[in-house]
Amino acid sequence: MKRILPALLIAASLACAADTNQPPTSLESYLKTDDFDLGKDRTPPKIMKLPSGQVLIAPMVIDPEKREITMPGEIATWERNIEVLIASPRGRAYESLLVAPVRPFYFQLALLTLGLNPGKPVDAVGSDKPAVGDPMEVYVDYLDPKTKKNKRVRAEELLFDEQIKKPMRPHTWAFTGSRIVEGRYMGDVLGDLIVTMHHPDTVVDNAMANGTNDYIYNVNEKVCPKPGAKVTITIRAAGSAKPAKSKSK
Repeated sequence: MKRILPALLIAASLACAADTNQPPTSLESYLKTDDFDLGKDRTPPKIMKLPSGQVLIAPMVIDPEKREITMPGEIATWERNIEVLIASPRGRAYESLLVAPVRPFYFQLALLTLGLNPGKPVDAVGSDKPAVGDPMEVYVDYLDPKTKKNKRVRAEELLFDEQIKKPMRPHTWAFTGSRIVEGRYMGDVLGDLIVTMHHPDTVVDNAMANGTNDYIYNVNEKVCPKPGAKVTITIRAAGSAKPAKSKSK
């Protein structure tokens, strides 16, 4: 474990810079903005091994054995035309289902700690081809306002597919990894962690072909908590042991 984090930091730089041979050393120089996520607070996250054997890349907790990441989040919006599954505060929370206080660059690093390999980003926004990359599943835990008990659902259940008039079909999400363009890590420029509408600069993309426009997915209001509701997001490598069910209170 002592050698894991330094090795992963190197691996992250090499993975992100594969196409340009430019390591992401200039991030801090171009992210000097006034936005709350990366401008006013550019302090690197706390990275450490926990007594449990888990790894903290704050606020994410990585469990190498279960191959899963947990992070805090909240429901971002009930507006129509959802393009993003999880945005950082710098990203497009106004058209995202969830927002989490996580920088995309460190999110990509966390995914590498699970042994996931980035695939290939789509070639354009709204591409008609599915994204390619190691698969993962996304779960959301929240307090059910009706039963007052903790509830766990797949993230897809919180979205409504207007094409089939049903909740989004359960599927895996593709770890594409974001690009380096002119020395900039584009995941941080875009600010989104996982998208539903295909985008070449996201870290994780919709693995289905139907991510071509912003009219496909809306919030499933029958299941989804109201905007501002606090949630816990669990992301796990597909094929790993199923995460434990949330405990009812």
